[in-house]
Amino acid sequence: MHINMKYYIVTIGAIFIALGIGIMVGFNLNYDQQLSKQQAKLISDLDEKFEDLKDINKSLELDLKASDEKFEKTVDFLNQNVDKIVTDMLIDKNIGILSTNDHNDQTEDIENIIKKANGKVSFNIVLKKAATEKNKLDELSAKLGKEIKTSNDFVEYLSSILKDGNANDKLKTLEEVGFIKLNSLADNYMSCENIVISGDNDYKDGAKEFEKLDGVLLSKLKEENKYVVGVQRSDAKFSYVDLYSKSKIATVDNIDEGVGNISLVLLLQEANRVGNFGRLDSAEALLPYEK
Repeated sequence: MHINMKYYIVTIGAIFIALGIGIMVGFNLNYDQQLSKQQAKLISDLDEKFEDLKDINKSLELDLKASDEKFEKTVDFLNQNVDKIVTDMLIDKNIGILSTNDHNDQTEDIENIIKKANGKVSFNIVLKKAATEKNKLDELSAKLGKEIKTSNDFVEYLSSILKDGNANDKLKTLEEVGFIKLNSLADNYMSCENIVISGDNDYKDGAKEFEKLDGVLLSKLKEENKYVVGVQRSDAKFSYVDLYSKSKIATVDNIDEGVGNISLVLLLQEANRVGNFGRLDSAEALLPYEK
């Protein structure tokens, strides 16, 4: 993402010049002496240009190395000073956390990031795989006396609970039957306007798994006009960033790094920006700053 393309252009140019030199040498064998002199002069000029390009290429390599070193030093500085940078940036922000990955739950880390910035965590809920399994949904329907046949029905039901003044008991019931893990629920949960969503899976067809629950959840959150930031670790087995971005939400692909923490806080502070941020090639920038 940080490589200077001039380095590649110069390298490719040098290759073509080298090929040109070889071709000209070959033609020399079949032409008269006068033409050979002209070609020799041309070859000499090409050779000089080739040497010049080699010098330029070497200079660009050194510039690129120096640029990368400065970049990494800046990232190291940000990583070491996260707490100081984000302090008070999320005051008066009510933020919900939703995860669809109960076997690699990183919601506690996300909650800590929000609290470091003095934001309020409205709720922290992990949705489990049962929400996509027909037999489990049938069991839930029977227990609740409600028709919940699909993951879409389940998400609708969960959404209705979070709009209810008596959400705690209903969420506890969902936890008891294995549909969610309720990490926290604050008194201000009904005033939540910003959501951090975290997902990951190691299935062969990760995109298909994403659509079973994450896609449904995102559609519902957008329907409710929530500002959503999708996050993942830099070492995620299956990247959700591209799938998140199709839903036109902001994403952070390195939430496990200090600089990723800063990106998340900046996005939640503005609560209106869409784009991909982090380390991956698909990221438009490391941080969501104004150009």
